[in-house]
Amino acid sequence: MFNVDFLYGISKEEQRDKWKKSIRQVGEEVYSFFQDVAPDKGYAIREGQWDMACDITDAMRDKKHILVEAGVGTGKTFGYIVPLLYYHKRYKRPIVIATSTIALQEQLASDIEQIQKMIGYSIPVSIIKGQNHFVCMKKCDEYFIGKNDEKSNYMYEKIKKNGYERNSWEFIIPNNIWEKINIKDFNPNFCRQKCIHQPFCYYYNLRQRLLSTNGIVICNQDWLTVNLRKRKNEGKQMLTDRFEFVVIDEVHNLEGKVRNAFTIEFSYSSLIKAVEQAKRINKNLGETLNTKITKYHKYLDELFLNLEKQILKQDKIAKKQEREIERYRVERNIPVLKELTSCINDILLTVSMQFGVDDSYKNKDFDMELEALEKQVAFFESMLEKNSKDIFWMNSKGKGKKSITISNCPKNVNEITEDLFFSDPKFSTILTSATITSGKGEDYTDNYKYFVSNTNFPIDTGHISEPKESPFEYNKHAMIYYTENMPHPSKKRKDFIEKGVTEIIKLLEISNGKALILFTAKSDMLEVYEKLKNKVPYKILMQNDSMSQSEIITEFKNDVNSVLLGTGTYWEGISVEGLALSNLIIFKLPFPVPEPIINYKRENAKNPLMEVFVPEMVIKLKQGIGRLIRSENDFGIVSIIDSRVGENSKVPYKEIIWNALPIKSKTSDITRIKKFYDSLTIQDNKVAS
Repeated sequence: MFNVDFLYGISKEEQRDKWKKSIRQVGEEVYSFFQDVAPDKGYAIREGQWDMACDITDAMRDKKHILVEAGVGTGKTFGYIVPLLYYHKRYKRPIVIATSTIALQEQLASDIEQIQKMIGYSIPVSIIKGQNHFVCMKKCDEYFIGKNDEKSNYMYEKIKKNGYERNSWEFIIPNNIWEKINIKDFNPNFCRQKCIHQPFCYYYNLRQRLLSTNGIVICNQDWLTVNLRKRKNEGKQMLTDRFEFVVIDEVHNLEGKVRNAFTIEFSYSSLIKAVEQAKRINKNLGETLNTKITKYHKYLDELFLNLEKQILKQDKIAKKQEREIERYRVERNIPVLKELTSCINDILLTVSMQFGVDDSYKNKDFDMELEALEKQVAFFESMLEKNSKDIFWMNSKGKGKKSITISNCPKNVNEITEDLFFSDPKFSTILTSATITSGKGEDYTDNYKYFVSNTNFPIDTGHISEPKESPFEYNKHAMIYYTENMPHPSKKRKDFIEKGVTEIIKLLEISNGKALILFTAKSDMLEVYEKLKNKVPYKILMQNDSMSQSEIITEFKNDVNSVLLGTGTYWEGISVEGLALSNLIIFKLPFPVPEPIINYKRENAKNPLMEVFVPEMVIKLKQGIGRLIRSENDFGIVSIIDSRVGENSKVPYKEIIWNALPIKSKTSDITRIKKFYDSLTIQDNKVAS
């Protein structure tokens, strides 16, 4: 586990002692940075930030994985970047930082540049995004050359002369064009051998640099998960394997990212396409293969007809219960499944045995086509197993078999996460986020329990750090308003929405708009929007598919009194400082919607409500409330319309919620919340003047 490049020829004990002594010196430099360098540059000393940096330095010294929650405003990026930069200054080993959003990747690059200037040490920083963010000049040539219209010529010339990714250009490249000119399936061998643009291709050269870099690599969690999977399977990695430390920022997303990396998804069309491509492998099979594929079509149609009936049945039940379905359950006892699986196996065996017989095809690489058939076999064989190791679900974007996708992922995502991130002795992992804990008990390690169970973080050999409190003066700058005696949000949904809208109107009058309203379901959001849009004098904006999130947020910021309605990523994916967001309204407690993955967790819990549903809800609620105070000068009010947090509520998790939230000042008196907001705006106006 220890870097012995410079310690060759001495005992392990001496190596360990030298390493610890060296890291202690790093600790001294870290201490000096926060106590001397940063204050001299005008930075305030933040206790939580400094404490976090010390914990990370200690974990680095002991070569331990570390888990640390750092509240909003702690400055967690400085907390981990500073120790790692001083470590790099000594050992020149690459460092990997994985995030969950592009916005955070770019912010990290800016923070690193800032710290480098402060300590007088500079190293290369590479930001790696998904390949579809980058232009492929070969595809660009193929698309634009020969079009000859003025708009196409203008676009082509600009793309050639400036930039390499979509946001490089001042004009907007329409989606239908970008889909034709971006990188989808990067193949370094093809690029090196057959592309004239290869010497000047940004993405190709970036990928080559990653294999030998000694600098900092900033990637997303998905990309890192895929790379570590290749590393475990001894596949061709996308990144140098010399790194000794990995940072996972926004680590509350890690379980979902790992799950996504191991999820297999098939649509009706993709299944058909994979089997039809088997014909390309050997033309001599002719009628023999056609007969088998005809049977395959018949069985697949029967399967998807069954799946469609399942979806209709679940929709009918959900409609009666007035709830939405995020993922549809799959009843796997489908009669035709056995015949379909046998048929795919037969097709795979036939083409595999004949592979290479046809001289015109024997030198061609058909690994992808064969692998696609193998994936189908594995997928449907798993569906047939009574005690399958996978979770299955469906999604539907309309009506008919072509709108259905069927997916599976392993049940043991926690074991997979442990294997990828915590079992390799060659690197240690630093995990951090503002929202990891799902409670606030006397023993702070217990508050991480839900995250630990989902990731198998090694509590015996790792270090769990005491959560770092936000330095923001929440109780001075913010207050929570909660309702009493509202109808139950799901059992009496219609009444809840009617009275909820009335409550929202009162709250918007207090702040004169300037509000973000967060929902747990699109149907609730749409109904509230329709009831609200003609009853208030403010512009009402709503999350929608026709505008990007950044475009909607820009419009929200520009119209200070506007009101924004959002769900999904809006609970954690936005940051709006200042008066424009000074009223945050939580329409309903964000309990997870029952679906196959949550249901699997529920089935394996002794107390599903307290062990699964409440921790999931608390973490998301903390993320949502974190939208209000984004800087030390921010202020405002949070309102929870859902009365399950009220004094009259008898739910067993009420105190868990209040203890977990950073804002402790609360009231159910709307006149008091109005006075509080008015006092803040008066004070803000005095400061501004």
